[in-house]
Amino acid sequence: MPTEEHALLGAGRDMKNTGKNSPQEILDGPAIEQALGWVVRLRSERVTEADIEAFADWLIASDQHKLAWSQALDTWETAGVLSYMPDLLPEAELQAAAPFHHSLFKLLRRGFAGFWRSLTTVTASLAVVALAVLIFQDNGQTYSSAVGEYKQVRLEDGSLIELNTHSSVMVSFSDSLREIELVRGEAFFTVASNKAKPFIVHVGGADVQALGTAFNVYRQSADSAKVHVIEGVVRVSETEGSAVSAPESKMLVADQALEFSGTTGLTELPDQNLQQATAWREGQILFTSASLDEAMRVVNRYLEHKLVLGDGVQSAHKVSGIFSSRERETTLMALAQAFDLELTRQANNWLLSKPNP
Repeated sequence: MPTEEHALLGAGRDMKNTGKNSPQEILDGPAIEQALGWVVRLRSERVTEADIEAFADWLIASDQHKLAWSQALDTWETAGVLSYMPDLLPEAELQAAAPFHHSLFKLLRRGFAGFWRSLTTVTASLAVVALAVLIFQDNGQTYSSAVGEYKQVRLEDGSLIELNTHSSVMVSFSDSLREIELVRGEAFFTVASNKAKPFIVHVGGADVQALGTAFNVYRQSADSAKVHVIEGVVRVSETEGSAVSAPESKMLVADQALEFSGTTGLTELPDQNLQQATAWREGQILFTSASLDEAMRVVNRYLEHKLVLGDGVQSAHKVSGIFSSRERETTLMALAQAFDLELTRQANNWLLSKPNP
């Protein structure tokens, strides 16, 4: 039984038969299916650097993959552009194309809708629109910090992004939107005011829209994040397709925070220590009655070689104080001393163990 992608591609061949040797004639079904899958995957809000690297490996693996990718973009172009630019084709052709583009367009619309809405020249040809898609993809700038590194990025609109350890953002500006994808890690955003161009941070299944503000976003996992507002106001909205039954939206003002989870939705975090949440900007880690497990989890974010516990290590002690996220060995020694443990450098990690008797 043919898959949905096969049916869509079959309709595409009928509609776009120009008499030329088309890529479909020499491609196998799996290559086309994989390429269509990559189109959706790369525009997902959960795309990672690992996904991008895997796509690059797949693309250069064979000429079949390159042709399939070209055809997938062409297929997407037909599905997406016809739905947003119905005046480009006669009514008869739109009706003929409808069975082909409806299902695929629903799949891709979420990832590309913002871009198409920003197009102002509806008289452009489909070929020009396809070129615009490629330009949009290429112009997306990615900024990353290494493990233990702090980095500042000044954007073209004057906004400032500060990246904490092992963090990455993808920046895409259009005529109507300023969009940032927090791919991983943590970032602090100081947003330049521009009411005509909303500033939106995509993270997991939520969008964080700045309304003239400064705020911190920590992506804890693929579908969970914490948002702390330092100045101004932000709106945090669950995106369509999240696991919750009814996506919701919350407004946060200065000194407020919330946590987003793909399973539990938006939860306000009362009595948050904003200084503790953003101390990393000054190269500091603040602990207030932190357990050993909690302290290790935080400190390991800044370490290439992670802290591990030796056999039998248990600590009921709590630690409070200010530690350095940049002078990491000093912090490790101070942490070991605080919990009355011994610190040993091993080949691939740091070992916290009971002192020798």
